[in-house]
Amino acid sequence: MKNEQRQFQGGMQIARIPQISGLYAWYYKPLLLENANDLTKTLTSFLDNQQEIKTQINMRYGVKLISESPLNIFYGSNNQSLAEIFSEAIQYGENFITHFFKSEAVQFFTRPIYIGIAKNFYTRVYQQHYLSLVEMWDDNSRISKYLTLHPEVNVQIVMTELNLSHSFALEARVRNIAPRDLMVHIFPTDNLPQEIGTDDEDMQSEQKYRRTLEKLLQIIADPICGRR
Repeated sequence: MKNEQRQFQGGMQIARIPQISGLYAWYYKPLLLENANDLTKTLTSFLDNQQEIKTQINMRYGVKLISESPLNIFYGSNNQSLAEIFSEAIQYGENFITHFFKSEAVQFFTRPIYIGIAKNFYTRVYQQHYLSLVEMWDDNSRISKYLTLHPEVNVQIVMTELNLSHSFALEARVRNIAPRDLMVHIFPTDNLPQEIGTDDEDMQSEQKYRRTLEKLLQIIADPICGRR
């Protein structure tokens, strides 16, 4: 694929993604930056993962002391939150940030949102990922209705409440990332082992060869919405 297109954004482009094998990585690249607050909210959702710490102390007679506390991320001696940092950066460098997200530098200077392996880019990237996300954005979808009532929930809560399995499309939808604001970068190759199996979003049916390779990619690239 020398000199062939490697980046695709928007339904028209992604629908023309080649039907060949390789690696792919999704990036957040908003087409319109009309609202700095929306940008701050999205970027914060990438990194401000809600984590909890659980402590258990076993005492005599079977008595246990159990504590569960949320973990919040802060930076620097002033204990700035991620939202404060992003808001401040946008306040003083809005022109630069707008220029940056419109440039080709996004895939070099930001972490991918998701990274994976595809035997067929069209099947995996367009049909399973992109079209699934489009469906989830439909006002009548179960997920849209649930998020309208519970806008602050995280991915794990949505999975539990709606009995859904993990997927890239679900991660993007819960974070309110519109399909138009996603760019996919591909690395075509026919050197993937045949044993990786078919492109299937069901983790339970995945071949161990695919899981092993994807684990390596997750460790190396550390995608924001990757499997953890």
